[in-house]
Amino acid sequence: MTTTVPASSSASWLPDAEATDAHRALREYVRELRDLSSAASLAGWDQQTKLPPKGQAARGRTLGAMSAMLHERRTSPEFDRLISALEDAAPNDPEARGARRGFDLSTKLPSDHVRAMAEASSAGYGAWDQARNADEFTIFLPHLERLLELSREQAELYGYESERYDALHDLYEEGSRAADIAPMFEALREPTNRLLDLQPEPDTSILERSWHKEGQERFGREVITRMGFDFDAGRLDETVHPFCSGVGQFDTRLTTRYEEHWLPCALFGTIHEAGHGMYEQAFDRLGLPATLGSAPGLGMHESQSRGFENVIGRSRPFWEFWYPRLQEVFPEATAGVSLDDFVRQINTAKRSLVRVEADELSYNLHLGVRFELERAMMNGDLAAKDLPEAWNAGFDKWFGITPPSDKFGVLQDVHWSSGSFGYFPTYTLGNVYAAQFAEVARLDLPNWDDLLRAGEYAPILAWFDEHVYRHGDAFTGREFVQRITGGPVDVAPLVRYLEDRFGQH
Repeated sequence: MTTTVPASSSASWLPDAEATDAHRALREYVRELRDLSSAASLAGWDQQTKLPPKGQAARGRTLGAMSAMLHERRTSPEFDRLISALEDAAPNDPEARGARRGFDLSTKLPSDHVRAMAEASSAGYGAWDQARNADEFTIFLPHLERLLELSREQAELYGYESERYDALHDLYEEGSRAADIAPMFEALREPTNRLLDLQPEPDTSILERSWHKEGQERFGREVITRMGFDFDAGRLDETVHPFCSGVGQFDTRLTTRYEEHWLPCALFGTIHEAGHGMYEQAFDRLGLPATLGSAPGLGMHESQSRGFENVIGRSRPFWEFWYPRLQEVFPEATAGVSLDDFVRQINTAKRSLVRVEADELSYNLHLGVRFELERAMMNGDLAAKDLPEAWNAGFDKWFGITPPSDKFGVLQDVHWSSGSFGYFPTYTLGNVYAAQFAEVARLDLPNWDDLLRAGEYAPILAWFDEHVYRHGDAFTGREFVQRITGGPVDVAPLVRYLEDRFGQH
């Protein structure tokens, strides 16, 4: 018996053949806007993968100019007119709702602010990369101060009811507020630490063997291709900080980072980014109009990346299919290693310093630290110069450990270098959503584990097509949760999932 709330038997939008003139006109405008945005996305992808170091300044000016041009298109009277025409013809239409939200947010920002933020973000990324390599926070400090200044201005321009942080967090997860997020982290803090206390001393010696880069890349490509990532509509490259970029129609770029003596870095990083990538590719594959062809927020996006990486990718049934292939690619590294030993080691858990290398049990604690710090900075309760000390104090509070240096502390994440304040909680929201969706999907697909054992992912993708992908951003993340589970956002399924995976000691 399933608990799924029945969704509409059709998509949340009209196909072109049935669309009104108002739909077609708005779709054409948004399509052209996205075509222009693709050029900026490609320049940003290139900046983080292929750009020569001396080209950073010029690329910052280029991105600033492109951002200003796009801002003019997003705030034009013509765009406003087209949205209004659809609102008049079809009240409460999801395409009009999304376009109106985007227009209203954009019109609150002057073009000079948009250009300044783009230039500061470009310079901030270069300074962060330099500071991280040198393990010297002061290199990044003036850029962080500038980005904070601009972000606070931006929050004031957007407006908010309770606190400045909410205005920025809402950009990444519509309708979510710090007052909702703080209790979520607190609800996860105690059971997470309790489970961490139960974990045996981690043995990851197998994962620290020599795993040659060529094999990692080949194996990672095989895995995500079979999972459903279309390399005819995407690619995979190497970068410092992995990301997924939906550059344009049928063009989704993944990046990953390889470490020869730590297999999980690229292996699960690639699966994670492919989760994002399959979500992006679904919009084109399913033929969604440009007005709806995106996720409603980063929480939903992270539900896919974290779900494929952890719920699926770290499960034993998944590796019953893939471990023999891993043995073929890495016969020396897997010599004498049983399937049970391998699965046990990829699911070890401990309190650690680096978020992107953290296990899924401790991961949410990393986000709790960041949420508290960026909320304090944005609301004026923490100065940028005091961030390293506050970071270390936060880690002591949440983990009981202190980073040995800024490289493994305040400088480890790229997000603040681009002014992305309010982003971090969406990772935990993604974990919460993923656990809620998995409970329902397993009821709808009682052969879930057998599908993983057979390496058959099409039914799982079809489930997401039906319940998530084909609706684009017609609903908010919270509305998706309500439609799929019949209830509100709830951390209980995530706690149950973590208890099941890490509580058997």
